[in-house]
Amino acid sequence: MSKYHGLWFFYDDDISIYWNRSETFTVWNSGKEVNCFTVPESMTPEQAEENADEWLAEQLEEEKLCHAEDLAEEIEFQFESPDLFSM
Repeated sequence: MSKYHGLWFFYDDDISIYWNRSETFTVWNSGKEVNCFTVPESMTPEQAEENADEWLAEQLEEEKLCHAEDLAEEIEFQFESPDLFSM
């Protein structure tokens, strides 16, 4: 018998989110637990899936913004760096 009695939600890139049918969601990537979050309210399975979808979308958006900021800083650094080949 499985130790999991909740629901699994599956996403691209081998990401899955397990909801324990209470308030806790556990995030998995490639079979490893990587994060968790809670939603302090009662919910139906459909509402739980919506919460999981929204949480993952927010995380992906934050990651995109972080990478965009890193790229902007890298580009800015390149323009501020002296030209080592000029005479």
